[in-house]
Amino acid sequence: MTSPERPVVPLDSPALVRSLHRDVLAPSFPPAELMDEDELLVDHATGRLRSLGVVEDGRVVAGVVGEWFPDARVLLVLYLAIAPGRRGGGTGGRLVAAALADWRALDPLLVVGEVEHPAHHTGSEAHGDPVARLRFYARLSARVLALPYFQPGDGPSGERVPALLLVSFPLGPGTADDVPAAPLRAFLAENLRASEGTLADDAATRRLLHAASGDRVALVDPTDPADLATVPVGLLAQDETHAPSA
Repeated sequence: MTSPERPVVPLDSPALVRSLHRDVLAPSFPPAELMDEDELLVDHATGRLRSLGVVEDGRVVAGVVGEWFPDARVLLVLYLAIAPGRRGGGTGGRLVAAALADWRALDPLLVVGEVEHPAHHTGSEAHGDPVARLRFYARLSARVLALPYFQPGDGPSGERVPALLLVSFPLGPGTADDVPAAPLRAFLAENLRASEGTLADDAATRRLLHAASGDRVALVDPTDPADLATVPVGLLAQDETHAPSA
């Protein structure tokens, strides 16, 4: 278990970013959801990614990675993970609190994160429990956006991850019932282009963007099964499971 006295610090060197990938991310995420180590390094060097973590003896044992989308002014919590054998003790909550404080310097309109839908993804010892992860985000006052979300493929022909939930983290006091749709739609389009190399015109993409086409997008309490059941699920047909080829 990570000691709660260990501070959360910026992961601002290539050595720490490599340790984050090797010691925390690779053991925690399936290949379809894991960014390549070299890509992780490049995107940190350009400032597109910003990471914080807990370091012990020069190795990262817990980390959170944020991806900044400047045109939309939205920040995506790309990864949040703790090394196997060290989970628990409130480290995840400290990581998110420190990250939100750090990222406020960017003045984001929204901070969002991806969570596997517990009704469509099973847990594992290696990759964690979607039910527990959703409860964890709920304790941080994150709420689920009413969108049929899927994770974009990594590059042309990359495998998409279906049936994810997109949650919104509060940027101030109080609990909101919805968020403005314009920055959310801009983020969704920018994320698809950045990940897949293009904005596809398949039915799954159209459904996702259409759900953010109004003035506001509703937020749903993840702890209420009836409310969660109203969120459309980003399931993918056979011809939608991969990003368009180049």
